[in-house]
Amino acid sequence: MPMSRATQFGFYFMFGAVSNSVMAAGYALIEQSITGLGRAFSGSAAVADDASTIFFNPAGLTNLTRKEMNMGLNLIAPRAEFSDRGSNANGIPLTGGDGSNAGEMAAVPNFYYAQPLNEKTVVGIGVGAPYGLVTDYGDSWQGRYHAIRSDLLTVNINPSIAFKPTEKLSLGFGVNLQYIDLELTQAANFGVLSGTPQQNDGRVRLTADDWSWGYNLGMTYQFTETTRMGLSYRSKITHDLTGEGEFRTPPNVSASATALGFRDGDINGRVTLPESASIALHHQLNPKWAVMADASWTRWNRFEELRINSDVQRLNSVKEEDWENSMRYGLGLEYRANDRWSWRAGIAYDETPIPNAQRRTPRIPDSDRTWLAFGASYYYSDNIILDAAYSHIFMKDTNIDDTDANGNQLLGRYKNSVDIVGVQLRWFFD
Repeated sequence: MPMSRATQFGFYFMFGAVSNSVMAAGYALIEQSITGLGRAFSGSAAVADDASTIFFNPAGLTNLTRKEMNMGLNLIAPRAEFSDRGSNANGIPLTGGDGSNAGEMAAVPNFYYAQPLNEKTVVGIGVGAPYGLVTDYGDSWQGRYHAIRSDLLTVNINPSIAFKPTEKLSLGFGVNLQYIDLELTQAANFGVLSGTPQQNDGRVRLTADDWSWGYNLGMTYQFTETTRMGLSYRSKITHDLTGEGEFRTPPNVSASATALGFRDGDINGRVTLPESASIALHHQLNPKWAVMADASWTRWNRFEELRINSDVQRLNSVKEEDWENSMRYGLGLEYRANDRWSWRAGIAYDETPIPNAQRRTPRIPDSDRTWLAFGASYYYSDNIILDAAYSHIFMKDTNIDDTDANGNQLLGRYKNSVDIVGVQLRWFFD
């Protein structure tokens, strides 16, 4: 049944596809703040230096004393380069190239607004893209039966509120309204249907979308005037995706494929995005220097099974998963040089949730990664601050050994890295 694999992993691929471009482990997108980018997002649940704390810890809003609007843009340039080590179809070498660089540059914006209501209560709203990318290997690469193009867009709207029950303690809560839209394609070999052993490629295209919601909450505690701790939690979000699966078959096998039940149809499936938690510290060493650190956990072991349902029998399938929970650790430093300039730097380490080469796919050639980041802020006036940051992400070379239900084995090694540049405008209102 040469097409059975074509849609089997549709919803798995939808979310796995993100990892080539987003830069937290698995498929999470952490680029939600330009000031945070400059310190590799170290200590983000405790720093609370601008309105982007809405995403990282809404309790940090009580640190803001003025109306504030942030507009940021991240330019993400990933590299995902595959080298073959014997890919084959039931022992016969797979034709095609290495796919070149599968990553495509992505622009990831974010927007935040915060407004104090009184000395103890602050409200705000954030809009960002917690997941998303475009990757494309091209039609003729060796792994085309596993993946060709992945195009995923998300929009997350996050209204939040924070208040101070005591002088030292702040509590925050936010609601996350999240939209997902995707398009995925891969090739399918119709050689068997054409009556020849040669590869005879068609294509499968999946599209689906959904609205869903979750929440985030947090607290900060000011131990002393110089030391603050932050705790934050983001809930799981369950998406019930609906869309269409479409087949494009070569002209010489279209009739045979239709007779065997390979036709377009509706698809649906449920995917739960995992919850995460973070603990962070921020310490002001003196008026010029501050340090921050954090440890963050993500419950990736929710990915035990992914199921796709359809009114077309050929589109129904189940795939078992064995992802593992992962940790992220960060350490940052900030220096306030004068009234005009401040500088920051950070380093972080992200664990991959993918346990081995057999669980890795070309849509998510994820691996452990190390961040190195630098940033600066220019205080243009009392009401305007300009922020910029750069980060390079070193990713560990990793193996892949992915065999599909038709015997197509993608066997090779990935060399990945990412460069990120971010700019931001902070505008304060009296």
